[in-house]
Amino acid sequence: MKAWWIRIAMLVTLIVCGAIVSSAQEPRPAMNQSKPGAGAAAADDNMTPYRKLAADTLTAFKAQDMATAKKKARELEVAWDTREKALQKKSPDLWGQIDKAMDAFIKPVQDKSPDPAKIQTAYDTFIAKLQLAVRSDAEPKR
Repeated sequence: MKAWWIRIAMLVTLIVCGAIVSSAQEPRPAMNQSKPGAGAAAADDNMTPYRKLAADTLTAFKAQDMATAKKKARELEVAWDTREKALQKKSPDLWGQIDKAMDAFIKPVQDKSPDPAKIQTAYDTFIAKLQLAVRSDAEPKR
């Protein structure tokens, strides 16, 4: 009887270990561009906090949690306006493009019946504009 339990335990162990090894070797799926943050840079950079707040806003909006979506949108606006004074001085045009894209994203969240397609498009545009600021920081100084 004892040998039977040992065999069962060994079989379960082999199955679990095999499943772990198998899942570790499976290829990762491609990024889904419809999810928040899909266009975000792989590594953290100076625009990561804004991408995170925008993604949180969009996620709450899609979950129809309008109170959280509005709160996160406000946090995004305040963070951008208070923390990016250096970018505003260094590149006022780029700062303005990002600020305008952010406003186009967060303003409709405040509406009584916002259009989900419009918000998704504005989110995508905002994320793309943030990436311009990342590239501008990565460029060598002349």
